[in-house]
Amino acid sequence: MGGRSTTRTTTLVRWGCASALVVAQAPAAASEFSGGVSVGGIQIGTEPKLAVSPFVGVLWRREKDFRIDVHNMFSIVPGSRVGFYDRTAVTLGYVTETRNVSIGPSLSVYVMPVCGAAICDRVMGIAPGGHARSDWYFAGRLGASVSANVDWAGGSSLVLPGGVVVMVTAGPIWRFGGESK
Repeated sequence: MGGRSTTRTTTLVRWGCASALVVAQAPAAASEFSGGVSVGGIQIGTEPKLAVSPFVGVLWRREKDFRIDVHNMFSIVPGSRVGFYDRTAVTLGYVTETRNVSIGPSLSVYVMPVCGAAICDRVMGIAPGGHARSDWYFAGRLGASVSANVDWAGGSSLVLPGGVVVMVTAGPIWRFGGESK
């Protein structure tokens, strides 16, 4: 079980890196790299849990005000049995000097302890979903980011019988490239 999950995660990381390299080849004024750490809650099963989530994003502006964004967030769910939730989203967004807003599809890979109505167990899987994010830069390159992701965790789990997974995070963000006013 662990080997298959590690292989999937490694494959997703490789695809993410390859996508980032393709996007990074855009002209300097058209690309931006961002990163940060969010702290928020994840609702999977019957109880909400704290999640600490480092994230990176690569943005590519196709037009003056519109962008394509590849964003990856690796959430660590602490507890007696640590879990993780790795989400990659490709979104279309609108950009102003101080704000970014985007929405699009996502794909998540997860391994975590979950409690259902009658049983607790460790679950793993891949979940398609949707992602929305808003960044607000209030001090030059420093800002705040809020994101929401809704995934469908299907399969034949006794703990998650076709459940919905919702994650909302908020935290500081630092813009490494692009324009800063």
